[in-house]
Amino acid sequence: MSKTPETIASITSRIRNYLDFISSLGFKGVDCSAQTLERLRSWGEEPVKNAETLADIAGELKHCRRCRLSRPGRHPVMGAGNPNAGLMFVGGWPEPEDAEFGKPYSGKAGELLTRIIQAMELSREEVYISHVLKCCPPPDGEPEAEDIRICCGFVRQEIDLVKPGVICALGEVAARALLDTRASWAELCGRFHNYRNIAVMPTFSPEYLLAHPSAKREAWDAVKQIIQKLSAPY
Repeated sequence: MSKTPETIASITSRIRNYLDFISSLGFKGVDCSAQTLERLRSWGEEPVKNAETLADIAGELKHCRRCRLSRPGRHPVMGAGNPNAGLMFVGGWPEPEDAEFGKPYSGKAGELLTRIIQAMELSREEVYISHVLKCCPPPDGEPEAEDIRICCGFVRQEIDLVKPGVICALGEVAARALLDTRASWAELCGRFHNYRNIAVMPTFSPEYLLAHPSAKREAWDAVKQIIQKLSAPY
């Protein structure tokens, strides 16, 4: 049985982790400095090219081989919706149903998200929906932080092109990736934060709400703040 070849990024990640480990032990035989570790971080990671259109991003995403999730037979999921939306939803990563249908939030979580959007007196066609990670993680686990860090450039470019007034970050993974923070979920959830002068409201993901219905009231409180923000005069 053949193995999927490792990407350069995954190899350098393992090297960096090892150097970081032996550095913590006080080993001085090789260069384990912060500068070397940071240099290794960038090796093998071709930056996401500056795109002029969402179609450009979709084209580059189709051929992306930056992280370990870029395996043969993968189906990356590009964002979808109004390219000039005032409101953008950003989730963590796609589910198998999303990869099957080629658009974000296509399964049961998507049905709940659609109901939330409709309760805001909007439609899915009026908003833009995306993920910080474009490929499904392995069935038996969640994506690694390195996968999200490498892939996040795509959604950042989507944001730059759509230019929403408000972003709703669906879940802790999406919020941390966009805001590049280590703040606790309690500090992030249910209040506005700033991303490049765009208001970001982190709240529970539809996946979480399906498993924990008691959190729906708190999520709706966040949604009401978004409605108020969108209706406020600029």
